[in-house]
Amino acid sequence: MERRDFITNIGHAVAFMCAGTLLNACSKSSSVPSTTLPFSLDLSADLQTVGSSKINGSIIVVRVGADNVPESFEALSLICTHQGCGISYQEADRVLSCPCHGSVFGLNGNVLQGPAVKPLTKYAVSINNNTLTVS
Repeated sequence: MERRDFITNIGHAVAFMCAGTLLNACSKSSSVPSTTLPFSLDLSADLQTVGSSKINGSIIVVRVGADNVPESFEALSLICTHQGCGISYQEADRVLSCPCHGSVFGLNGNVLQGPAVKPLTKYAVSINNNTLTVS
């Protein structure tokens, strides 16, 4: 093999490995574990203050109001609707943000900043005594 061919082959191999890494970075895989529905939370121990949150696998429950009624809680998917990355709750700003491409979601799941265009998946919340159930 001539030197020129050897260097060309090495260059192609390096380019192929770099392309695979870049494609994997934008894949729809997520490091967020899945959640089995329904699940329950004890409101006498969890979610005591407005803005507090509790994560169960790929679902976050955030207290958005003071009363122990379903409307005071939002249960949302932690999977970004843009490329499937795991998102995180920014309690100080009361938003959910995606570290992969910068999408930002409000606590009602609506898109505040793209590139995502679809809202987060919402889950039903019910309350019986001090038990909050997400289904």
